[in-house]
Amino acid sequence: MPYVSFEGEEWQRTLGFVLGGVFWLGLIMGLLLQLPISKKRKADKKYTAKCSFAFSNRPAVFFDALLIASAAIAGIAFIMPSMPQLLSFGAVFGLVFSLEMHVLFNGRNYKYLKKAG
Repeated sequence: MPYVSFEGEEWQRTLGFVLGGVFWLGLIMGLLLQLPISKKRKADKKYTAKCSFAFSNRPAVFFDALLIASAAIAGIAFIMPSMPQLLSFGAVFGLVFSLEMHVLFNGRNYKYLKKAG
């Protein structure tokens, strides 16, 4: 959590812990929600699909482009500390969110659900 400070007033420390909790809870819940879909997909003997790396469908194209752009901005923000902090926050948020969406939309589970329609 590169932008959270655990120093300062009580509300700032509380906000830091809340942000950390929201991040980890969202990540863990996203993974747990994928488990039943994976189990059903693996049990379906008729379904076979290869996992593609990127740009495999319309939502994947959008989030993969966002991933590349936010990674570039976050890299520049890391090198140039004079960049506005709000832009840095947005770049880190875009990077984490688009990475999760990249995994979701380019994965086998999405293709399975799309085919099952």
